Amino acid sequence: MKTFFTVSFVLISTLCFSYPKTVDKIPQFDSLLTVFESKETSDSVRIGTALQLAWLYRNVSPDNAYLYAKIAEDLSKQNQFEKYEIRAISYGGIALRNRGEYQNAMNLFMQALEKSTTIQSLEDEGYAHINIASVNIYQHNYNEAIIHLELAEVISKQLKDKRMLGYVLTNYGRVYFATELFKKAVDSFNEALDLRKKENDLYGQIVTYSDMGTVYAETGQYEEALRYLKLSLDLNQKNNEDADTMVGTLIDMARIYRNQANYDKAKELAEKAANISVNIRAKHMALNAFLELKTIERAKGRYKKALEYDDLIENYKDSIFNEEIRLKLAEINVRYLVAQREKENEILKKDQEINQIIIERHTIIMFGSFILIIILSFFIYYLYKENKNKKVINHTLHIQKSELELQSKEIHRINNLLQAKSQDIMDSINYAKGIQKAILPSWAHVKTFLPNSFVYFEPRDIVSGDFYWFKNIDNSKGILIAADCTGHGVPGGFMSMVGETALEYIVDSQKIYYPSKILEELHARLSSILRQKKSGNMDGMDVSVCLIDNENNTVQYAGAGMSMTIVDNNKHQIIKGTSRGVGGVSTFSTCETHTFEYTSQKMFFIYSDGYADQFGGPKGKKLKSPNFRKILEACSSLPIKDQKQFMKTQFESWKQDEEQVDDVMIIGFTK
Repeated sequence: MKTFFTVSFVLISTLCFSYPKTVDKIPQFDSLLTVFESKETSDSVRIGTALQLAWLYRNVSPDNAYLYAKIAEDLSKQNQFEKYEIRAISYGGIALRNRGEYQNAMNLFMQALEKSTTIQSLEDEGYAHINIASVNIYQHNYNEAIIHLELAEVISKQLKDKRMLGYVLTNYGRVYFATELFKKAVDSFNEALDLRKKENDLYGQIVTYSDMGTVYAETGQYEEALRYLKLSLDLNQKNNEDADTMVGTLIDMARIYRNQANYDKAKELAEKAANISVNIRAKHMALNAFLELKTIERAKGRYKKALEYDDLIENYKDSIFNEEIRLKLAEINVRYLVAQREKENEILKKDQEINQIIIERHTIIMFGSFILIIILSFFIYYLYKENKNKKVINHTLHIQKSELELQSKEIHRINNLLQAKSQDIMDSINYAKGIQKAILPSWAHVKTFLPNSFVYFEPRDIVSGDFYWFKNIDNSKGILIAADCTGHGVPGGFMSMVGETALEYIVDSQKIYYPSKILEELHARLSSILRQKKSGNMDGMDVSVCLIDNENNTVQYAGAGMSMTIVDNNKHQIIKGTSRGVGGVSTFSTCETHTFEYTSQKMFFIYSDGYADQFGGPKGKKLKSPNFRKILEACSSLPIKDQKQFMKTQFESWKQDEEQVDDVMIIGFTK
């Protein structure tokens, strides 16, 4: 599959830091180095020159690119040029990303996003989202990438920036391609290509031609693929000589020639791509080139020669897809959510202060109105009795009326401010929802392992305290987990993030697969992360853990505060877990792991308590567990494709006009 490239910036001149509309020809390094090294060069010109050098070196020599980006950043800080500093930080991230240092690159892109948001630079903010998406694409985190691309798309349309929109469409296409939605990928690339032709963006056309070729190659349309790849290569050599894009194009052409059994031509192109990648230290590209060279040797029957590439390939894989890096990236996302939560708390605090001001102003207005009524009464009596000084009294009444109107306008302004702040809070919570949704595993991915399964997931609030988690151990085994965290809404959503991060560590890093052992480790991990022994914090979660073995046809189950229901021939069996969940200051009691035969006659259900606890029906009472399990029995007799809708219909029919009392989650699966 084709390696994806991040959107980058380029400067038009040393003094104007706008994003270019066209890229006709790369300036010469020598002339820029002469300007940069001259003693007469001012700081502002030196910053611009350093940024141009960082851009030009990004694919040729990422080390030099990072050096010049760092120089530009330091000079910008000294001169308090905030926009220049943001660009320098972004360029440094691009250089690190091209070296395969994804965690460090992500940190810089997040820093650029925060700074651009602070100074309200929408253009820099949009490109920061695109760069963050690029790192997630490289690491195969496609849901996270989509979130940031959607934010960048909104900004590009708000600014009417067609160039930025072209990059957004290109990266959408790469996500669709990676998830095998080839028709949507072609549509996105075609839309991006049209924009880039109108803008005369030659670099963008080079990239998009290459992307189009990759899609057609993947779908076996080799002649069409070669046509687009050659267009990219020719345009690249004539105008830009961009090493990064050229390497990807060469690798894709090598694959096509290898599939056509033209091994000599394939090897020639792959070796050229490998040499360029190693020289510019582009780890991801080098990995793809060496993988292709190994595949070519195997296709030629030269298995001993193919084995010689294994050490190189493993070294590059360890460097790029290191598990510690993935955990660090997850930690960055959690910290980002915490920061958003702190901002929400600040907004709530300010809202409380505004509410107090409104109450005080209402009191003043009411008291003033009472006094005004008394005064007006005296004036009216006086007029009635004396009918003198009429003009003076009328003038006084006019002043009082004006003051009342001003006070009314002030109240109206404060009400508008309250509405705006409330909208800000809702926007932040909706953004947190997007992050939580991105972290939940795609059920389409789960169904590749459990094709006969469904999940009915209905949060009570915008974000949920319920979450599910899945991980393939190998081709035959997988771990499926359902969890119900303390609370719901934002607190529950935050706990779900902590739980998901802890499970990644336990299963991926510690290689713990036995269900009861996972629960014990999860209890210890939550107690440690939340420092519960010192703080007395009692937050935790109820959890069901299933280890599913397709090879031996078994399901192993352990639960903490949760139960599992198995329906066999319209009769159900309840498998209870421990009486309390994980987390909190208490010692976790040992729980038992149960083993069951995994057949198509049995339907397994794991769930939170939100469905059974819902009020409704003709008398507005709880549904309760016995009725809930009758619904599960009826559900199990239906085709798997109809079961999710059946559970949803039954829930809504019972709830009617009642408010939803808790988050709802039900997972069902069978062989």
